[in-house]
Amino acid sequence: MQTQQTIDMIPANAQDISQAARQYSSAQKGAIIVAVLGADFARPIVEAIEDKYLHNFVTAMGTIDLVPREVLLATIADFITDMKKRAGSLHGGEKQARELAQDLLSSERAERIFGAPSQTPQAPDNENQDIWQRLQGLPVQRLADYLNEQRPELVSIVLAQLGPLKAGEILVELADALAGGAARHMSSGAEVNAEVISAVSELVKIELLETSDVDTSAQAVGFMTDVMGVLPKKRRETLMDIIAKDSPETADNIRRGLLTFEDLPARLPKSAAPIIFRDMDTKDLLAALKAGVEAAPETTDFLYANISQRMAEQYKEQVDDLPALSEKQADTAIITLMSFITTKERSGTIAYINVVEND
Repeated sequence: MQTQQTIDMIPANAQDISQAARQYSSAQKGAIIVAVLGADFARPIVEAIEDKYLHNFVTAMGTIDLVPREVLLATIADFITDMKKRAGSLHGGEKQARELAQDLLSSERAERIFGAPSQTPQAPDNENQDIWQRLQGLPVQRLADYLNEQRPELVSIVLAQLGPLKAGEILVELADALAGGAARHMSSGAEVNAEVISAVSELVKIELLETSDVDTSAQAVGFMTDVMGVLPKKRRETLMDIIAKDSPETADNIRRGLLTFEDLPARLPKSAAPIIFRDMDTKDLLAALKAGVEAAPETTDFLYANISQRMAEQYKEQVDDLPALSEKQADTAIITLMSFITTKERSGTIAYINVVEND
């Protein structure tokens, strides 16, 4: 009769961890896998065990006490390795590969990997190996996040290609239902056709490895910074108050990158003023200058001061002759000017002056 085993210290290195995992019998390893899966997902597995083996299984479960996380991962890895050694076969060929891929993936995703039926899948072994090696280098959590969105069949194929240690780490991080399904597929002992493995590797390459790590939060803040910059002060402050109420941190990030009509004297080089007067539609510029007299007279003075005195006087006379603008018209005029300046900055025609804030 087996004695109860308790590992109450975490092994010091990988070799000790591996040795600690190998001390368990096959029945004990199976019991550990079932315990990780939990009662709901382990039930179909237990029900499939023949009565003559069930007693040994229950006895093995009773001999296990505390298993540290590191040893748990190594034990799962050992179990996966044992499963991969089992004999198994299935009919291969392009047709079977396509059919299995249709089961694992949506038809659109399968077609994207295989191409038209008349084409021969091209996925050289060395390229596939490169993909799996690149996956090995990814953080476990990133891989788990991706696999959590996939089907158990596909997950089992990926884990089998990553090796026992990496697969064990990922398996623990997966959602319970998905982990249970993937474990059942890996436990079947069937050998997956090489063409299907190639198709899955190409899919992972497209959907995970070739997807850039775009900081969508930073993109959203950058977009809102541009939007706020072209708005008139009153409307901008109203919207910023709303954003600050929901997310003070986001509001702070927007303010740090903000360029407003009021900021132009400090942020525009003197050479920008002639470009604005030369290239901007005269009607739109006159309206902006008219609105600017009320919104931020320092900005209009800056613009006038950096063109010839004669031209400045001509523009001032035309601005004075314009009828008073409604609030909406003034807002539109400021937005038009700021949008024009932003376009010029992005094209490289105008360069902003960086202002260093004093702590």
